[in-house]
Amino acid sequence: MRTIRFIACMVLAVAAALPQAVQAQAPDRGFGIGNDYVKFRGRMQSLFLWRNDRDFDRTPPFYNAQDQDVGVLGTFFAPYLEITPVKELRIVAELELGLNLWSMQDPDVYDAGDEHWFRLAIRQLYTEGRFLDGRLGFRAGYEQLFDPSGLYLGHWLGAASLTSAWKWGRVALTVGQVPDQTFEGVAFDANNFNTDTIVYGLRFDLPFDRLGLSLSAWGMHDTQVIRQTMDLMTLTARFSGEWDTLKFGIDAGLQYGVTQGRASGGDETTVAWSAQGSLDWRQPLRKDLAFRLQFNQLALSGDDDHDGNAFNGAWFYSGKSRSRTMILTEDELRDRGGNLDERLAERRHGDRGKFWLARPGLSVTDLSLGLDVADFFKPLLTLGTAFTLNPDNALGGRFVGFETDLHLEFVYRKYLSFDLVGSYLLPGKAAAAFVNRTGNRTSTDGIWQVEASLTAWF
Repeated sequence: MRTIRFIACMVLAVAAALPQAVQAQAPDRGFGIGNDYVKFRGRMQSLFLWRNDRDFDRTPPFYNAQDQDVGVLGTFFAPYLEITPVKELRIVAELELGLNLWSMQDPDVYDAGDEHWFRLAIRQLYTEGRFLDGRLGFRAGYEQLFDPSGLYLGHWLGAASLTSAWKWGRVALTVGQVPDQTFEGVAFDANNFNTDTIVYGLRFDLPFDRLGLSLSAWGMHDTQVIRQTMDLMTLTARFSGEWDTLKFGIDAGLQYGVTQGRASGGDETTVAWSAQGSLDWRQPLRKDLAFRLQFNQLALSGDDDHDGNAFNGAWFYSGKSRSRTMILTEDELRDRGGNLDERLAERRHGDRGKFWLARPGLSVTDLSLGLDVADFFKPLLTLGTAFTLNPDNALGGRFVGFETDLHLEFVYRKYLSFDLVGSYLLPGKAAAAFVNRTGNRTSTDGIWQVEASLTAWF
């Protein structure tokens, strides 16, 4: 704990020690503080969530002291530090302090709510180099790694990459280690590579004027489950295009692998697929007004009717999609978990597994209509629906749910944004089969939620 606090203090001290700092534009939001050698930026976000129920059954539990609704208020701070000692080298550190829950964390009580109440997450910590005009490059450390589709890899993990950039494109060779807690200790000599998950892959990014093609081949050697070693090969691709008013993307993936001893009396063979298509059309109507239409279709293959046999058809899913729904898929304002594309799936390694297997399969379709008003007000209405591909793995349910979101975003330049979202989900029988834990497993009472976020960028 002392080491973690020391690292946090050092990062903040470096940021404070820039009296002669000049403004530098951050890639997305904010302005950044620093110079040619040190740059510091980040964000602070406060969140509010109120949902009328945890599941789709209004039957009150026998002991109802906490009621059934959900209410959360919290704040976190995410500093990002970039050090460039020479132009060829870059050192990056990104931390996240919080989420401090207003109802639980108390600076006057050392163990308020939890003995580890001071949460500090190291999101990125890596060194990057580019030499010979980009012909030779490397990156080593902890980062968020994506495959071209994002449907397989979208994880925070340790990785080392060799890269090479040319006029015709870019190639990257990567080896990474997916985090887990199987037989892992704090001391160096308490760790080994006997129960780890190793990923390795080759990626090509090929630009063609306004079009782009990204191809990747990934292998995974997984020994987290004792006597159930798995070797998985994943091929993913993304074809995209971007013009002044139109963007589109098409993602596809195939998986093949063998898990030793997973099936009754033998090995389990995985053959799975994924697909996704997205469209973003922004049409200016006049000087300070534009209309926006966004569409996304996600599909993940499902398993057959029998779990534990010699075949698995469920895709190893990262939980990251391009859908704009807030309940059916990940909430981009803050990923809290609990979205239905994950709750309808099982983790390969229990509660701490990094890959989701939706045995019923999944199809999510969503359409968003919105306006951009003078770069200050951005209302967006999202309609989304989801179905299973194999209802036999969801107690016979095919309909997952229909979701409506009204998202109002207010932006002050690039420094402050306030988001207010009202959502309603009409669940189906498939969702109830996985979410309802007490009472009626087929009950499909609707749920609503209100979410607000205030984010300051610097």
